Amino acid sequence: MIQTNYDPEADVLHVSFGLDGAVYDGATEVAPGVYLEFGTDGQPIGVEVTGVRNRSVPLEAQRAA
Repeated sequence: MIQTNYDPEADVLHVSFGLDGAVYDGATEVAPGVYLEFGTDGQPIGVEVTGVRNRSVPLEAQRAA
């Protein structure tokens, strides 16, 4: 099951998609502020994005594109 969580104070988005009971075993930064998390079996189980507010595009800019 996919679960999302956003912490507005820390400005961090976390998306987990690993199997139930998957155990975190580390993460790799795949782009600035974007971390791919892995379980003990080496499979990806989540993504964490820091500085989300700085990454978003204002709706007005999306409409102009």
